Amino acid sequence: MVAVIAYQSLNSNSSTQHGLDASTSQTFLRQAQRTLCALYPQDSGALKYPVNPEIDPHVAIQGPAQLLPVAGATVMDVDKPSKKRKRDEPDAEADAAYREARLRALSMVEGKARQIYQQTFREFGEQCDLVVFGELDSDHPYWRSLTAASGKRVHVSSFPKACNCFSLHSSAAEIKMQPIADGEGWCAARCSGVLLAFVHVPNSLATKKADAIKFYNTIRSKLLTSDGGGVIDVVMGDTNQPTAMFSPGVISQGLYGDFRDGHGPGEITASDTWSPNKLTHQGTNSVDNKKFDVAVYNTSTVAKISVRYITQFSSSSGKAAAYTDHMGLLVKVEKK
Repeated sequence: MVAVIAYQSLNSNSSTQHGLDASTSQTFLRQAQRTLCALYPQDSGALKYPVNPEIDPHVAIQGPAQLLPVAGATVMDVDKPSKKRKRDEPDAEADAAYREARLRALSMVEGKARQIYQQTFREFGEQCDLVVFGELDSDHPYWRSLTAASGKRVHVSSFPKACNCFSLHSSAAEIKMQPIADGEGWCAARCSGVLLAFVHVPNSLATKKADAIKFYNTIRSKLLTSDGGGVIDVVMGDTNQPTAMFSPGVISQGLYGDFRDGHGPGEITASDTWSPNKLTHQGTNSVDNKKFDVAVYNTSTVAKISVRYITQFSSSSGKAAAYTDHMGLLVKVEKK
Protein backbone atom coordinates (compact mmCIF):
# COMPACT_ATOMS: atom_id res chain seq x y z
CA MET A 1 0.00 0.00 0.00
CA VAL A 2 1.39 3.37 -1.09
CA ALA A 3 -0.04 6.82 -0.29
CA VAL A 4 1.10 10.24 -1.53
CA ILE A 5 0.06 13.14 0.68
CA ALA A 6 0.71 16.88 0.76
CA TYR A 7 0.37 18.96 3.93
CA GLN A 8 0.51 22.74 4.24
CA SER A 9 -0.38 24.97 7.18
CA LEU A 10 -1.69 28.48 6.61
CA ASN A 11 -1.21 31.32 9.10
CA SER A 12 -4.53 31.87 10.85
CA ASN A 13 -3.35 32.60 14.40
CA SER A 14 -6.14 32.26 16.98
CA SER A 15 -8.79 33.91 14.84
CA THR A 16 -12.39 32.87 15.41
CA GLN A 17 -13.17 34.23 11.94
CA HIS A 18 -12.90 31.35 9.45
CA GLY A 19 -13.00 33.44 6.28
CA LEU A 20 -10.21 35.13 4.36
CA ASP A 21 -9.47 37.50 7.24
CA ALA A 22 -8.01 34.62 9.23
CA SER A 23 -5.22 34.09 6.70
CA THR A 24 -4.60 37.54 5.23
CA SER A 25 -1.51 39.61 6.07
CA GLN A 26 -0.91 38.02 9.45
CA THR A 27 2.15 38.97 11.53
CA PHE A 28 4.12 35.76 10.99
CA LEU A 29 3.25 35.72 7.29
CA ARG A 30 4.77 39.20 6.96
CA GLN A 31 7.86 38.01 8.80
CA ALA A 32 8.17 35.00 6.51
CA GLN A 33 8.30 37.30 3.49
CA ARG A 34 11.03 39.40 5.09
CA THR A 35 13.05 36.30 5.94
CA LEU A 36 12.74 34.75 2.49
CA CYS A 37 13.46 38.00 0.69
CA ALA A 38 16.77 38.30 2.53
CA LEU A 39 17.59 34.61 2.10
CA TYR A 40 17.12 34.27 -1.66
CA PRO A 41 19.73 36.14 -3.72
CA GLN A 42 19.19 37.84 -7.06
CA ASP A 43 18.60 35.44 -9.97
CA SER A 44 16.98 32.86 -7.68
CA GLY A 45 13.44 32.25 -6.54
CA ALA A 46 10.43 29.95 -6.75
CA LEU A 47 9.68 27.45 -9.49
CA LYS A 48 6.22 27.84 -11.01
CA TYR A 49 5.07 24.75 -12.86
CA PRO A 50 2.68 24.91 -15.83
CA VAL A 51 -1.01 24.37 -14.99
CA ASN A 52 -4.29 24.28 -16.86
CA PRO A 53 -7.29 25.62 -14.89
CA GLU A 54 -9.63 24.06 -17.45
CA ILE A 55 -8.85 20.50 -16.34
CA ASP A 56 -8.72 18.65 -13.01
CA PRO A 57 -5.72 19.76 -10.93
CA HIS A 58 -4.36 16.22 -10.51
CA VAL A 59 -3.75 15.81 -14.25
CA ALA A 60 -0.03 16.08 -15.01
CA ILE A 61 0.98 18.99 -17.26
CA GLN A 62 4.34 18.64 -18.97
CA GLY A 63 6.64 21.57 -19.56
CA PRO A 64 9.47 23.55 -17.96
CA ALA A 65 9.02 25.54 -14.77
CA GLN A 66 9.14 29.34 -14.74
CA LEU A 67 11.55 30.94 -12.27
CA LEU A 68 9.78 33.65 -10.27
CA PRO A 69 11.98 36.28 -8.58
CA VAL A 70 11.24 36.91 -4.91
CA ALA A 71 9.08 39.96 -4.23
CA GLY A 72 10.16 42.76 -1.90
CA ALA A 73 10.37 42.38 1.86
CA THR A 74 7.22 44.37 2.62
CA VAL A 75 4.98 43.23 -0.23
CA MET A 76 2.64 41.36 2.15
CA ASP A 77 2.39 44.24 4.65
CA VAL A 78 -1.22 45.36 4.46
CA ASP A 79 -2.96 46.65 7.58
CA LYS A 80 -6.45 45.51 8.49
CA PRO A 81 -9.05 48.31 8.49
CA SER A 82 -9.89 49.78 11.87
CA LYS A 83 -13.02 48.39 13.50
CA LYS A 84 -13.72 51.84 14.97
CA ARG A 85 -14.82 53.32 11.65
CA LYS A 86 -18.53 54.10 11.51
CA ARG A 87 -20.62 52.10 9.07
CA ASP A 88 -21.90 55.11 7.16
CA GLU A 89 -18.43 56.46 6.48
CA PRO A 90 -17.12 55.85 2.94
CA ASP A 91 -14.45 53.17 2.45
CA ALA A 92 -11.01 54.49 3.16
CA GLU A 93 -7.98 53.71 1.07
CA ALA A 94 -6.90 51.21 3.70
CA ASP A 95 -10.19 49.33 3.35
CA ALA A 96 -9.75 49.01 -0.41
CA ALA A 97 -6.15 47.81 0.00
CA TYR A 98 -7.22 45.18 2.48
CA ARG A 99 -10.03 43.92 0.25
CA GLU A 100 -7.46 43.51 -2.50
CA ALA A 101 -5.14 41.70 -0.08
CA ARG A 102 -7.89 39.22 0.82
CA LEU A 103 -8.50 38.41 -2.84
CA ARG A 104 -4.75 38.02 -3.31
CA ALA A 105 -4.61 35.60 -0.37
CA LEU A 106 -7.32 33.44 -1.91
CA SER A 107 -5.61 33.48 -5.30
CA MET A 108 -2.26 32.51 -3.75
CA VAL A 109 -3.72 29.57 -1.82
CA GLU A 110 -5.53 28.34 -4.92
CA GLY A 111 -2.39 28.78 -7.00
CA LYS A 112 -0.30 26.83 -4.50
CA ALA A 113 -2.83 23.99 -4.47
CA ARG A 114 -2.45 23.52 -8.23
CA GLN A 115 1.33 23.74 -7.89
CA ILE A 116 1.33 21.01 -5.25
CA TYR A 117 -0.29 18.54 -7.64
CA GLN A 118 2.20 19.33 -10.41
CA GLN A 119 5.17 19.24 -8.06
CA THR A 120 4.14 15.84 -6.74
CA PHE A 121 4.45 14.36 -10.22
CA ARG A 122 7.92 15.82 -10.59
CA GLU A 123 9.09 14.56 -7.21
CA PHE A 124 7.52 11.11 -7.10
CA GLY A 125 6.25 10.38 -10.60
CA GLU A 126 2.79 9.81 -9.13
CA GLN A 127 -0.32 11.85 -8.49
CA CYS A 128 -1.12 13.26 -5.07
CA ASP A 129 -3.85 11.25 -3.33
CA LEU A 130 -4.63 13.85 -0.69
CA VAL A 131 -3.93 17.55 -0.11
CA VAL A 132 -4.36 18.75 3.47
CA PHE A 133 -4.45 22.40 4.54
CA GLY A 134 -4.00 23.10 8.23
CA GLU A 135 -5.48 26.25 9.80
CA LEU A 136 -8.14 26.37 7.08
CA ASP A 137 -11.90 25.81 7.17
CA SER A 138 -12.77 25.37 3.49
CA ASP A 139 -16.45 24.96 4.37
CA HIS A 140 -16.55 28.74 4.85
CA PRO A 141 -18.25 30.49 1.90
CA TYR A 142 -15.17 32.65 1.22
CA TRP A 143 -13.10 29.50 0.61
CA ARG A 144 -15.63 27.58 -1.51
CA SER A 145 -13.85 28.31 -4.80
CA LEU A 146 -10.76 26.48 -3.49
CA THR A 147 -12.13 23.11 -4.68
CA ALA A 148 -11.46 24.00 -8.32
CA ALA A 149 -7.75 24.16 -7.53
CA SER A 150 -7.33 21.67 -4.67
CA GLY A 151 -9.89 19.03 -5.61
CA LYS A 152 -13.07 17.89 -3.94
CA ARG A 153 -13.53 18.75 -0.29
CA VAL A 154 -13.54 15.26 1.25
CA HIS A 155 -13.46 16.30 4.89
CA VAL A 156 -13.30 19.46 7.00
CA SER A 157 -12.39 19.39 10.67
CA SER A 158 -13.87 22.61 12.05
CA PHE A 159 -13.27 24.04 15.52
CA PRO A 160 -13.93 27.53 16.98
CA LYS A 161 -10.44 28.83 16.23
CA ALA A 162 -9.31 28.79 12.59
CA CYS A 163 -5.86 27.57 13.63
CA ASN A 164 -7.41 24.28 14.82
CA CYS A 165 -9.21 23.54 11.54
CA PHE A 166 -8.11 21.12 8.81
CA SER A 167 -9.35 20.86 5.23
CA LEU A 168 -8.78 17.64 3.30
CA HIS A 169 -9.06 17.66 -0.51
CA SER A 170 -8.59 15.18 -3.33
CA SER A 171 -8.73 15.67 -7.09
CA ALA A 172 -8.45 11.99 -8.00
CA ALA A 173 -11.36 10.33 -9.77
CA GLU A 174 -11.22 7.55 -7.16
CA ILE A 175 -11.10 8.96 -3.63
CA LYS A 176 -8.74 6.83 -1.56
CA MET A 177 -9.32 8.64 1.73
CA GLN A 178 -11.54 7.91 4.71
CA PRO A 179 -11.84 10.40 7.60
CA ILE A 180 -11.51 8.64 10.95
CA ALA A 181 -11.68 11.11 13.85
CA ASP A 182 -10.60 14.57 14.95
CA GLY A 183 -10.04 16.72 17.99
CA GLU A 184 -8.69 20.13 18.91
CA GLY A 185 -5.38 20.48 17.12
CA TRP A 186 -5.55 17.20 15.17
CA CYS A 187 -7.39 15.29 12.47
CA ALA A 188 -6.92 11.66 11.37
CA ALA A 189 -7.65 9.93 8.07
CA ARG A 190 -6.79 6.71 6.31
CA CYS A 191 -5.40 7.21 2.81
CA SER A 192 -4.67 4.19 0.59
CA GLY A 193 -4.46 2.07 3.73
CA VAL A 194 -2.08 4.44 5.54
CA LEU A 195 -3.39 5.89 8.82
CA LEU A 196 -2.25 9.50 9.21
CA ALA A 197 -2.67 11.98 12.05
CA PHE A 198 -2.42 15.61 10.94
CA VAL A 199 -1.51 17.93 13.81
CA HIS A 200 -1.22 21.54 14.79
CA VAL A 201 0.00 21.15 18.35
CA PRO A 202 -1.26 24.01 20.55
CA ASN A 203 1.50 26.36 21.68
CA SER A 204 0.50 25.79 25.30
CA LEU A 205 1.43 22.08 24.99
CA ALA A 206 4.06 21.98 22.27
CA THR A 207 7.19 22.67 24.32
CA LYS A 208 6.28 20.78 27.51
CA LYS A 209 7.27 17.13 27.27
CA ALA A 210 4.58 15.72 29.56
CA ASP A 211 1.81 17.77 27.94
CA ALA A 212 2.94 16.86 24.41
CA ILE A 213 3.03 13.15 25.31
CA LYS A 214 -0.50 13.42 26.70
CA PHE A 215 -1.65 15.19 23.50
CA TYR A 216 -0.44 12.31 21.33
CA ASN A 217 -1.70 9.70 23.78
CA THR A 218 -5.19 11.20 23.50
CA ILE A 219 -5.01 10.82 19.72
CA ARG A 220 -3.86 7.20 20.06
CA SER A 221 -6.71 6.31 22.41
CA LYS A 222 -9.30 7.89 20.13
CA LEU A 223 -8.04 6.12 17.01
CA LEU A 224 -7.83 2.71 18.67
CA THR A 225 -11.56 2.93 19.44
CA SER A 226 -12.78 4.59 16.21
CA ASP A 227 -14.24 2.82 13.18
CA GLY A 228 -11.50 2.43 10.59
CA GLY A 229 -8.88 3.49 13.12
CA GLY A 230 -5.97 1.54 14.53
CA VAL A 231 -2.23 2.05 14.90
CA ILE A 232 -0.96 5.34 13.48
CA ASP A 233 1.53 5.08 10.61
CA VAL A 234 2.48 8.75 10.13
CA VAL A 235 2.12 11.99 12.09
CA MET A 236 2.34 15.11 9.88
CA GLY A 237 2.01 18.80 10.48
CA ASP A 238 2.99 21.79 12.57
CA THR A 239 4.36 20.54 15.88
CA ASN A 240 5.62 23.88 17.23
CA GLN A 241 8.44 21.77 18.71
CA PRO A 242 11.30 23.53 20.56
CA THR A 243 14.05 21.32 19.05
CA ALA A 244 14.36 19.19 15.93
CA MET A 245 14.29 15.84 17.76
CA PHE A 246 11.59 16.73 20.29
CA SER A 247 8.62 15.43 18.32
CA PRO A 248 9.92 11.94 17.47
CA GLY A 249 10.60 11.42 21.17
CA VAL A 250 7.25 12.56 22.55
CA ILE A 251 5.34 10.92 19.71
CA SER A 252 7.10 7.61 20.41
CA GLN A 253 6.11 7.84 24.06
CA GLY A 254 2.60 9.10 23.44
CA LEU A 255 1.82 6.51 20.74
CA TYR A 256 3.77 3.63 22.32
CA GLY A 257 6.08 2.90 19.40
CA ASP A 258 9.32 3.80 17.66
CA PHE A 259 8.66 6.92 15.55
CA ARG A 260 11.31 8.72 13.54
CA ASP A 261 11.54 11.89 11.46
CA GLY A 262 11.07 10.96 7.79
CA HIS A 263 13.40 13.76 6.72
CA GLY A 264 16.10 13.24 9.29
CA PRO A 265 18.50 15.76 10.84
CA GLY A 266 20.32 18.46 8.96
CA GLU A 267 19.49 21.35 6.71
CA ILE A 268 16.38 21.62 4.55
CA THR A 269 16.41 22.15 0.80
CA ALA A 270 13.10 23.29 -0.64
CA SER A 271 12.20 21.30 -3.75
CA ASP A 272 10.20 24.09 -5.43
CA THR A 273 12.92 26.76 -5.54
CA TRP A 274 16.13 27.29 -7.49
CA SER A 275 19.35 29.15 -6.83
CA PRO A 276 22.67 29.18 -8.73
CA ASN A 277 24.29 27.86 -5.56
CA LYS A 278 22.68 25.35 -3.21
CA LEU A 279 20.43 27.23 -0.81
CA THR A 280 19.45 25.51 2.43
CA HIS A 281 17.06 26.38 5.22
CA GLN A 282 17.66 26.04 8.93
CA GLY A 283 13.97 25.76 9.76
CA THR A 284 10.43 25.67 8.40
CA ASN A 285 9.05 28.62 10.38
CA SER A 286 8.78 32.32 9.61
CA VAL A 287 12.33 33.19 10.73
CA ASP A 288 13.99 30.04 9.34
CA ASN A 289 15.37 28.77 12.62
CA LYS A 290 13.02 26.04 13.91
CA LYS A 291 11.86 22.83 12.27
CA PHE A 292 8.21 23.01 13.28
CA ASP A 293 6.77 21.07 10.33
CA VAL A 294 7.58 17.37 10.19
CA ALA A 295 6.48 13.95 8.95
CA VAL A 296 7.22 11.37 11.64
CA TYR A 297 6.68 7.69 10.81
CA ASN A 298 6.10 4.44 12.68
CA THR A 299 9.09 2.16 12.09
CA SER A 300 6.96 -0.91 12.86
CA THR A 301 4.41 -0.30 10.12
CA VAL A 302 6.13 1.82 7.45
CA ALA A 303 8.48 0.13 4.98
CA LYS A 304 9.62 3.29 3.21
CA ILE A 305 8.97 7.03 3.40
CA SER A 306 10.14 9.88 1.16
CA VAL A 307 9.75 13.48 2.35
CA ARG A 308 10.14 16.69 0.38
CA TYR A 309 9.79 20.22 1.73
CA ILE A 310 7.99 22.97 -0.18
CA THR A 311 8.39 26.66 0.51
CA GLN A 312 6.03 29.28 1.84
CA PHE A 313 6.06 30.82 -1.65
CA SER A 314 3.15 31.22 -4.01
CA SER A 315 2.79 33.43 -7.07
CA SER A 316 1.63 37.03 -6.81
CA SER A 317 1.81 39.46 -9.73
CA GLY A 318 4.53 37.46 -11.42
CA LYS A 319 6.73 37.19 -8.35
CA ALA A 320 7.24 34.75 -5.49
CA ALA A 321 5.74 35.85 -2.18
CA ALA A 322 4.94 34.16 1.12
CA TYR A 323 1.32 33.15 1.51
CA THR A 324 1.92 31.36 4.81
CA ASP A 325 4.54 31.22 7.55
CA HIS A 326 5.19 27.46 7.35
CA MET A 327 6.93 25.22 4.87
CA GLY A 328 4.79 22.40 3.53
CA LEU A 329 5.48 18.70 3.11
CA LEU A 330 5.15 16.20 0.28
CA VAL A 331 5.24 12.62 1.53
CA LYS A 332 5.20 9.22 -0.16
CA VAL A 333 4.54 6.36 2.27
CA GLU A 334 4.78 2.62 1.67
CA LYS A 335 3.43 0.29 4.36
CA LYS A 336 5.01 -2.99 5.34
